[in-house]
Amino acid sequence: MKRILIYTAVTAILASSCSLDKTPYDALTNESIDNTPGALDALNKGNYHTLKGWVENWHRVTEYPGDNVSLSGTTTDNLFYNYNYQRIVSNGRVNSYWANSYKIIAGTNHLLSRLTEGENDENDQIIAENLYLRSLMYFYLTNVFGRPYDQNPQTTLAVPIKLKDDPFEVLPRNTVEEVYKQIETDLLKAESLFKSYKSSIYASVYSTQALLARLYLYKGENDKAIAYANKLIESGKFSLLTTGNYGNLSTAAPENNPENIFAIKFVKDIDYPDNGWYTIGSMYASVDGSGWGEMYASRSYLENVRKYPEDVRYKMIKPVVSNANELHAYYVTDNYKYASVIVTKNGTDYTYVESEGAAPKTLIKESNGAGAYQYYINIEGKKRTVLIDQKLDDRNGYLKYYILKCSGQEGQAHLWSPIISRLSEIYLIRAEAYAKNGNTAGALADVNLIRKRAGIPDAGLWTAANLDGRTALDVVLNERNLELAWEGHRKFDIFRNGKTLNRQYPGTHIANENSFLTVAPNSKEIIEFIPEQQIVLSNGILKQNP
Repeated sequence: MKRILIYTAVTAILASSCSLDKTPYDALTNESIDNTPGALDALNKGNYHTLKGWVENWHRVTEYPGDNVSLSGTTTDNLFYNYNYQRIVSNGRVNSYWANSYKIIAGTNHLLSRLTEGENDENDQIIAENLYLRSLMYFYLTNVFGRPYDQNPQTTLAVPIKLKDDPFEVLPRNTVEEVYKQIETDLLKAESLFKSYKSSIYASVYSTQALLARLYLYKGENDKAIAYANKLIESGKFSLLTTGNYGNLSTAAPENNPENIFAIKFVKDIDYPDNGWYTIGSMYASVDGSGWGEMYASRSYLENVRKYPEDVRYKMIKPVVSNANELHAYYVTDNYKYASVIVTKNGTDYTYVESEGAAPKTLIKESNGAGAYQYYINIEGKKRTVLIDQKLDDRNGYLKYYILKCSGQEGQAHLWSPIISRLSEIYLIRAEAYAKNGNTAGALADVNLIRKRAGIPDAGLWTAANLDGRTALDVVLNERNLELAWEGHRKFDIFRNGKTLNRQYPGTHIANENSFLTVAPNSKEIIEFIPEQQIVLSNGILKQNP
């Protein structure tokens, strides 16, 4: 009798969904599944449940190698290697990410093998949902372990395409092009099979169209990316949060956010009963006494988001004040350390004393054209940007700018339901595709829609006349950085567009002798090593990345 192993997370769903007598070792036979009412639906829910174990290391392998984060100390946790581009084949975080991704793929393959499309609406819905979930896994796996699509996709390797539910099947790596083709095939089929929309915490025709829009953008098929973005925008199913409600991105239950297309739901007081010490948000902030608060907003992101005081996206960041009675102008030295001078405010001017007994100097200020100023200091022979704040707390000399975007859902310290797709990304997908097609006006219109929602005044919106040497693509990528920070996009956005990642800012990524302050898009370091454990288990069938 063939046994189908049901992973622990799926078993938990089965146990809570219906009373089942499970055979030993958390296994169910094919026959017991066939004869148990609701078993297939429970297994389907189990695949969503397994996403909760997947998402932690998904975030670390996608977000930490970007330029929006600044780690304030070294650590024995393998996340340090993801952050500083010091790849190792034994990285437990990467191995867990790989294993959990294929665990979900196995769960989807099992359900897909048991259902035939066209038999009834319920089965078609389950098929469609699992085709989406499998595609989502392959999309991220390919971008973590394979090179960007514009770098010889016909020959560069990605990951094995497993479409059967045989746990003993060992396959070689497929090319990037082959995996993208499989994703496209599955998503197009899923799009045609959905029968209902349950909410943004379940796969839907809309989440499928969102992933197709992103897939086509990554492939450079801009007309198709625009067409799928239009489907979502014109559906009327989703709406941008208002400027005043922007904070609901992290604090509202995901299904209550009208902007969400698909999010992975975590449940208040159940998923993190201890307020979430070992969560994604716990590394970014200490909230109500919970969390390590060791990785902060990067200096480059801070300078970008603070160009306009009205930008509500800065509210996702909390400077940790140690002395509210002192104002400091913080700048970065040549060796990428924070330094500051105490300043006194006089109207829109700030003065400081460079050394004891010296005459006061005034910070340089430049208008942003929208009623605010960017300030600079001439020091050590260089003009340096300053950020003016009350005296801030620091850790190891790194200023504590807590990131709150991954915490605070429904009032619980580090509860967060990660967003996979939302409407603002769809506008920015369309904007990028427009820019690449030469439609500058269309690209700027979509970018300005997002900027206006962020609260930026009209004087801060883009026109063809005020680009000042930037391209429309530059503007779109900058807005993606501002809007989609800490949602797992930035690293991919940089490298798939042939840009060099610039990490010339404070953080312990500069601590190594061979630190990566910049990373080129053709660097071998931009893709993770295949975990050594997986290569051993494959008896060498899996080939390592260079």
